[in-house]
Amino acid sequence: MKRFVIIALTAGGAKTARQLQEHLQEQSYHTEVVLPQRLAQGKENYYPKGEFTATMHRLFKQYDCVICIMATGIVVRSLAAVIVDKTVDPAVIVMDEQANSVISLLSGHVGGANQWTKLIARLTGATPVITTATDTEKVQSLDVLAKRVNGWYPNFKENTKKINRLLAEGNKVELYIEPYLRHYVKQFDGFEVLTKINEHQDGVPLVIVSDHSRFAKNKDAIHVIPRVNVLGIGCRRNITNEMMQQTFAEFCAKHQLLWESIVKIASIDIKKNEPAIQYLAQVFNIQAEFYSAHELQHASINYPESAFVLKTVGVGNVACAAADYASGERNATERYANHEVTIALSRLHEI
Repeated sequence: MKRFVIIALTAGGAKTARQLQEHLQEQSYHTEVVLPQRLAQGKENYYPKGEFTATMHRLFKQYDCVICIMATGIVVRSLAAVIVDKTVDPAVIVMDEQANSVISLLSGHVGGANQWTKLIARLTGATPVITTATDTEKVQSLDVLAKRVNGWYPNFKENTKKINRLLAEGNKVELYIEPYLRHYVKQFDGFEVLTKINEHQDGVPLVIVSDHSRFAKNKDAIHVIPRVNVLGIGCRRNITNEMMQQTFAEFCAKHQLLWESIVKIASIDIKKNEPAIQYLAQVFNIQAEFYSAHELQHASINYPESAFVLKTVGVGNVACAAADYASGERNATERYANHEVTIALSRLHEI
């Protein structure tokens, strides 16, 4: 869950901060208010006199979104020493104490400041102030598009700057996105969307959003890899790491699947300490989750079941059911079994 904090300096700002906190909490955002000690009431968080800059630095490092009800100049000067990069900095939003305007100041796209500025404006009636070129030109930016699919692409800064500039200036940029990924992304404004990859025109910048490896190398293309896939795994006890890795490699080759698209591994809880599953999760830096047979039973009935597996672990299949349950969606592939390992894949219902 994203963590919000609102910091104010004056009595008027404190009043607005408390009202905004209520609005955001009604939207299920975990939100805290931090005030000068002289203005704090009850158990409200506060900072002592003379500790404002140190408090701003601490909040900047601890929260996903820092909302500052004060002058923009104060925020800029107080945070100048701790700003690192838009890929890691939190969203910083500035608001006047009368809630007339709300400004997306820092990390507009990647950090989410633009999105949350619009939300706050809607909740309070303030005028949103967003200055990023792609937003003012009403086109979809590359970094926001990638964020919608939890995506990764190479040379983030260079490619983001290049594509967003082209889009903002009204230049042609083509986009190919796999049909099954379109429900994650609702807006493609500014892009020329291709229905087939072979429609691409040589020399025209191309963004490919796909979890597949089947695309030929193309100097015009930027490949965004969506991290939306959940890998369900079942296996015999104490299989080797090599057996697990070999099966995974075969599965990816069979489906032309990019391993970077795997966001989670899922299995049954009795396999929680299975060395080969933990090995795969660690090698590829993938989160591993484990579920009880009871939790997997409802999903299991959607797939062929094995009497032996049912007798052994209490559910008729593991890989298919685990991928289904962990993702919230039916399997996107057939189960693959080899080297005493079974693998199935589903895509997240939502990100």
